[in-house]
Amino acid sequence: MKKASLARAGRGPASKQPSRRFQWPNTMTFPRALREAIPEMDSYAGRVLKLDAIGGQCRHSFEFGKRVLIRFSVRETGKLKGEFDVFADIDGEAARALARSLEQLADQVERMPAESVMGRAVRVKT
Repeated sequence: MKKASLARAGRGPASKQPSRRFQWPNTMTFPRALREAIPEMDSYAGRVLKLDAIGGQCRHSFEFGKRVLIRFSVRETGKLKGEFDVFADIDGEAARALARSLEQLADQVERMPAESVMGRAVRVKT
């Protein structure tokens, strides 16, 4: 009887899913080389990089659970030649929410008439 109660509670050898006490947060990882590529001047807002590719993979581990790892490959333009991989490590729910948001934004931009954005900020409705 003790084995059955442990199995129902999600503990013990009969359990299919191990219990995790800690849920890994959704994170973004930037390489140190990218930080070093941004000049430390008060008037400098940052560096604009060209998005070259997006890729990803899925992982399922006892320690971190089910995760989606998205790789954004970016590179500098002009005279600078740096290339960097920026990673998003997110859970399945966040991956689905991101996909929905991107699809909604893509639908919205397809219906949008052209307008000049020079000299003023444009907000995107989400």
